[in-house]
Amino acid sequence: MTDYSVKKISPKLGGERGTRNPNGPTSSHDLVEQMEFLYVEVIKAINKSVVYPVTHACTPVVEITLGNYRSSTRDLPVGPNRAWNQVFAFDKSKADVLSVALKDDRNNTLIGKQNFKVAADIPSRVPPDARIAPQWYPITSTVEGYHMELLMSVWFGTQADEVYSNAWFAETSTVPASCMINTRPELYLAPRLCYVRVTIVSGHDLIARERERTPNVYVKAILDKVCLKTSPIPGSDPSWNKDLIFVVSESLEGTVEFELWDVIKTDHEECIAKFEKKVSEMTALKVPGSASALFYDIKPAGGVYPEGDTRNFSSRLKMKLSTDQSYHVFDECTQYCSDYRAFAKGLWPGTLGKLEVGILGATDLPAIKDIKEKHKNAYVVAKYGNKWARTRTVVDNKSPKWNEQYSWDIYEKCTVLTLGVYYNLQVYSNRKLNDYPVGKVRIPLSLLEWNRIYTGSYPILVVGKEGLKKSGEVQLAVRCSCPPPTLEFFPPSYAFATAPFRWLLPKSHYKSPISISQIEKLREVAVDINCKNLARTEPPLRDEVVRDMLSPKSKDFSLRKTKANLDRLNDFFACLSSKYGQWDANIRSTTDNTPKCIAVVVCFCVLWVLPLLTWLVLYVYLPCLGAFGVYAGLVFLLEGYNEKRRGVCAPPPLVLFDLKLSKLDKLEDTQARDEIAEEFDKTSDVDPKVLTVRYDRLKAIGADVMVLFGEAASQFERVYALYMLCKTNRLVLFCVLALGYPVLFIYYYFSLESLVKACIMLFVFKWVNFTFARYDLPSGIKNFFRRLPNKEHLMM
Repeated sequence: MTDYSVKKISPKLGGERGTRNPNGPTSSHDLVEQMEFLYVEVIKAINKSVVYPVTHACTPVVEITLGNYRSSTRDLPVGPNRAWNQVFAFDKSKADVLSVALKDDRNNTLIGKQNFKVAADIPSRVPPDARIAPQWYPITSTVEGYHMELLMSVWFGTQADEVYSNAWFAETSTVPASCMINTRPELYLAPRLCYVRVTIVSGHDLIARERERTPNVYVKAILDKVCLKTSPIPGSDPSWNKDLIFVVSESLEGTVEFELWDVIKTDHEECIAKFEKKVSEMTALKVPGSASALFYDIKPAGGVYPEGDTRNFSSRLKMKLSTDQSYHVFDECTQYCSDYRAFAKGLWPGTLGKLEVGILGATDLPAIKDIKEKHKNAYVVAKYGNKWARTRTVVDNKSPKWNEQYSWDIYEKCTVLTLGVYYNLQVYSNRKLNDYPVGKVRIPLSLLEWNRIYTGSYPILVVGKEGLKKSGEVQLAVRCSCPPPTLEFFPPSYAFATAPFRWLLPKSHYKSPISISQIEKLREVAVDINCKNLARTEPPLRDEVVRDMLSPKSKDFSLRKTKANLDRLNDFFACLSSKYGQWDANIRSTTDNTPKCIAVVVCFCVLWVLPLLTWLVLYVYLPCLGAFGVYAGLVFLLEGYNEKRRGVCAPPPLVLFDLKLSKLDKLEDTQARDEIAEEFDKTSDVDPKVLTVRYDRLKAIGADVMVLFGEAASQFERVYALYMLCKTNRLVLFCVLALGYPVLFIYYYFSLESLVKACIMLFVFKWVNFTFARYDLPSGIKNFFRRLPNKEHLMM
């Protein structure tokens, strides 16, 4: 039976530093296994012959051999100083002797050879040591007239060397030089995106080509290839009040073209005016609000004026043009978002820490279907925020080892890291084949503890029409590191302490919200812009990879997901009923729980009798109650500290999916297979058109029900998570008790009547909603509740 669980692995991180110190090694490459390479840097060769400098001029070629691996400079471009400036990387364990041969490429003549003993003649280098200086090596030749010298350097290093990203590895010796750039590791920084808001307010003194006819005009705005327009309104002074929103990249370059079209007939319309405005000249809004409405003169298109009118006449268009820099532009779906920052850097929150990911390797990668290329040339792409990381391509290996480490700044912990595994089909030729996607792994950062290393082999699962398929495993080491706190139970900084309570999105999303449907349309435009920007890099990050990494969660109807969401609701209510039933049975039982019943009766008597004795409450009961509260709080904090030191509060294993919850654990059942086939079946097998329409209508209704069930289940699960948080976290429970202490004080000191009056006054105060008390942004409690975990990320 296939194992779909996350496997715990114990790699030798950073030379075993990671296993000895699991709470945070200090090396810059401490989340990967150390890989030792034999680097050979070949710079250039010269002929120092004095007797025959011209007659025996040659085309030098350097050939490097280590065991069965051989690399050559034959296909490398030669620089202006006849230099190669190329670094070759070999696995040092493959042989004991490194041979560097110099040949004449014109007649394939061996000029000379230089041998190095791997164990004795080659030094080691550990960054941040400076690079080893190249040295001139004389090449003794048996051929008359050749007196050659080779400038090169040889050393032992790791993937921490700065030459790692540009090295020519031995296993890629069969890759052409023109395609080597497609196999190297790269970092990509996608430009940040901004909304351009164009509000078409009204038109003034608009005229048609024919003077006798009243124009029926609509405005069309074009930015790049995106075209938006208003609805046509008849009249010379139409009023639209229509918002048109575009997406533009960080340089804020581009020009918005405005065209006024007059609808003459249903199938005939003509352009009567044009106008252009640069995006950089628009009002930059960094706070919630709108730009000022201005009048813009527009002239007839093509310089054509109304018949018989020779005046220099100009119509006007009233518009609000602005770049809304206080919004976050979504290029990912909201379920897998990795960034919530606004475009303006001044609105960014403080950094909470660093996300560090060590991409170790992969195992059991599948073969490529429907493609003649059978080589498994795999690489990994990691995306968080606007920073993309791509590992090097390991050529023709079923279990590649990358051992590359990358890091990102964390501004919000309620985000998701996405990693995708792909097959590189651009290795042996720059063909037009798309890189083949193997699968993706998503890790919610909210599940990770600070300063703790999570190592595991994560299965790459793909759900298709045939059912659940495992496409290998990817081995990762993940850590969210933050500065150490000053005290045991206090956060390291103010930004860290207030992060769970601040707004998840920038303020403008709450002051002037954009509809979900419009955000989804703008997200598709943002993906196109990201593809265009990342295609300008060298080597480019291919479009199919970017689109696959940013692909949203499917919202098509799925009977499997609907059943899973319904079971989530049933599990929650069953848990509530069982908890209440058990508590009620324990309290009301008279056979085995007599002491509990007596305690309940005594508590009720005390609560009703003590308020009658005001002086006793004031001078005895309240001080005792306060002292008991302080004592209980200190006991809770001390117990939590001791449990943490003993390791009792160790976090549960990182679980990214639940097959039982996703209804994927019984695919051998006929009904389950039919449901999976229905989920991926876009057309009905039944011929009658009426049945097809009803079936599609049922799917549309079922999709809404599925989403509703999911949202309701998420809210209930957050409530249960809050209960579990108070149960397991002593500090949170102590804060909740401390908030309830003033209520008890009012109740016991001023009597029950005073407490009721206070509650009524608070209700009336909130119901009247005075102007000075209005605050239309989410409160800190709502922000905290929004970040509580749910089981949505466990569903596939």
